[in-house]
Amino acid sequence: MNKKILLAALLLCSAPLAQAEERAMLVLDASGSMWGQIEGKAKIDIAREALKTLVADWPANRSVGLVAYGHRQKDDCNDIETLLPAGAVDATRIGKIVDGLTPKGKTPLSAAVKHAAEALKYTEEKATVILISDGVETCNLDPCALGTELEKLGVDFTAHVIGFDVAKVEDQQGLRCLAENTGGKFISAANAGELKTALEQTAKAPEPEPQPAPEPEKQPEPPVLPKATLTVTPAETIKGAEIEVKVEGDADMAKNADMHIELFMAGKNVAVNHQYLNQDKKSGGYKSAKFRMPNVTGDFVVRLAKGDHRERVAEAAVKVIEAEIKLVAPAQAAPGSKIEVKLDAPLGLKGDVRLYPQNGEKSVGTGYVREDAIENYKPMKFTLPEVPGAYVFKFEAKPDKKVMAELPIQIGETQP
Repeated sequence: MNKKILLAALLLCSAPLAQAEERAMLVLDASGSMWGQIEGKAKIDIAREALKTLVADWPANRSVGLVAYGHRQKDDCNDIETLLPAGAVDATRIGKIVDGLTPKGKTPLSAAVKHAAEALKYTEEKATVILISDGVETCNLDPCALGTELEKLGVDFTAHVIGFDVAKVEDQQGLRCLAENTGGKFISAANAGELKTALEQTAKAPEPEPQPAPEPEKQPEPPVLPKATLTVTPAETIKGAEIEVKVEGDADMAKNADMHIELFMAGKNVAVNHQYLNQDKKSGGYKSAKFRMPNVTGDFVVRLAKGDHRERVAEAAVKVIEAEIKLVAPAQAAPGSKIEVKLDAPLGLKGDVRLYPQNGEKSVGTGYVREDAIENYKPMKFTLPEVPGAYVFKFEAKPDKKVMAELPIQIGETQP
């Protein structure tokens, strides 16, 4: 992998955008990991050269801006800065700006993409963000959920994501999901051959000679699909809760392999999640699928589909609504004392309740959320720290540790 790979990826992302008039924002990872080297050269230096080459050929009639993160402070998830607002391209100025960046901090890539989108007024105008990142999110935001949110709220928003030196598939998942949930492209800068071929075909290929219109082809017969029904329980649920999908089908359905159960936001073509349909050998039917709903409200669709082309077999609707979620505990308690903390919320949530010092990032106590037939959730017992001061309980939902409720508590006497 070298700087040519990153440059090819940047050009591949920007080639189709050159046909549009929308404004674009480049988001550059300047976190501490960008000091890592590839073939003896720091990744930040490779990225600088690639960016400067890219903007040197940027169309004069299309505006561009620059955002960076992780370049000013260590361990600061808010270290995000608009270095150049979107406007007429100024390659010399952009070159000077990127040459002055010094990688230092964390990787708040989700917040940086949202920052760039808001700078482009994505809820009012067509906008595109191109993110260059060499790592995974390190600031407790979910890139997948962000992509869903931006796609839902944006007029015509697209995020293209370049995974620079991100070799592990599991590390690519969040980056890929962010791009695909907005209709954008994820490109790994680890496959030089494919990027080179794509660059030649899309960016450098000459215009083909006009060809006569081909004879209309005979359309293939539509596939014969099995008959099935889906039942979603519950059909209306809260953000972050779990649903169960039961599948019933005719005898022919068992002969059809490669069946998928997929969850979509209504009106969108990008699946939020999917599972394969599995037979239950004991009952002769099919195993239920369980999905954790995203932390966004709205209408969703569960769909049973077949094959690589995802022919629709059956579907059912599910609605996600807001829910009042709160923690109940004393406002003040003695150091070292034992107290109970209750989660007051509808059933279906999973996660932990953690105790943190005010403005602290390391928890000093954990309670596990368990459902209860009488009170919805069993009370959690905490032994408080011996150190007086201001603390806060936080309910962190699984699987993304999103904070869904907070409650402050004063341990010991307040300071005069």
